[in-house]
Amino acid sequence: MKIKIFFIFILFVGITWPARILFDYTKSETAGNADWVVDHDYPYPYPSNPNSPTSWDGAISSWGYVLYRAGHQIATLTRTYGITYGNSNNPFDLSKYDVFIMVEPQNPLTTAERDAILNFINNGGGFFMVADHNSSDRDNDGWDSPRVLNAAFENYLGVHFNVTGERPNSWSGESSNINRDPSNPIYNGPFGYVNSIGFWSGTCITLRPNINPQVYGLVWVSGANRDNDSIMFFYGYYGRGKFVGLGDSSPCDDGTGNPADNLYNNWGMYSDSTLILNATVWLIGSTTSVGECSSTGEGIIMRKSDFDQFVNLKNVRVFDAFGREVNSVKEGLYFLQDEESKQLRKVVIVK
Repeated sequence: MKIKIFFIFILFVGITWPARILFDYTKSETAGNADWVVDHDYPYPYPSNPNSPTSWDGAISSWGYVLYRAGHQIATLTRTYGITYGNSNNPFDLSKYDVFIMVEPQNPLTTAERDAILNFINNGGGFFMVADHNSSDRDNDGWDSPRVLNAAFENYLGVHFNVTGERPNSWSGESSNINRDPSNPIYNGPFGYVNSIGFWSGTCITLRPNINPQVYGLVWVSGANRDNDSIMFFYGYYGRGKFVGLGDSSPCDDGTGNPADNLYNNWGMYSDSTLILNATVWLIGSTTSVGECSSTGEGIIMRKSDFDQFVNLKNVRVFDAFGREVNSVKEGLYFLQDEESKQLRKVVIVK
């Protein structure tokens, strides 16, 4: 009697799972024609068990929903609690979270708030900042997101968002001018490859390596040299933590926010969502070890050819990151559901 034993080559993902992800809503992120929240229920989006991106009604609900589907915990920070680090009395203190996301802040950070975020990163946290074009002051307080982020972080993280008199500060178009290093987990990550991204009037970033030598560009505007300016997306390290930044909020927009605002589904354009999700996962953790093992464990990476064999041998259903059942896969994040136990397992498909 021949016994067929099926083994796959697995890459275990050393990620805090589930991660705790906190979206900021302390800096008027819904002012004017903006709706940069996951949902309009705070601090936790409602319903607590969404079945589609439209279950939540913020303009970045798809971002939050995909992370939720991947098993992570999502919350929104409001002014009631504020930005703190090391405050045991604050249930939403940054020390209790793995990633902090700030999309188009409209009000300046206090010194205490800035220091809280820097301490959070320095102690191993992940910070995702998103700006918009120059003169995008939505609440008429004299501050737009490039100026807010520059004032708080330029002299520490070594990144500068272009403002008045600095070009480009309102760039539009598709760019495939990307550092295509296959070992870079943001370019080539669990949600696939980043082939191009779009900007719809976004500012660009200039790096200050004299301040922080560990900050790097990943995407530049079309035709630009791959050096320290004309950058659309960057990533870097500070202390034991990591940070990333995007010069335009439009790629985050899934078009499902406040109907009174003019919103657009740019999330589904180009590789916008792939870039944002790969970057978020990179902020959470990193790949640690490789080995030949049976198909056990929670987070696994599998070659497509092995995956096809595995599905043929096992009684499982396959879902994509948006919760849709699929019959075929390509590179990216999927979920396997065992038909008997109904348990879900995360799997990342690679070539």
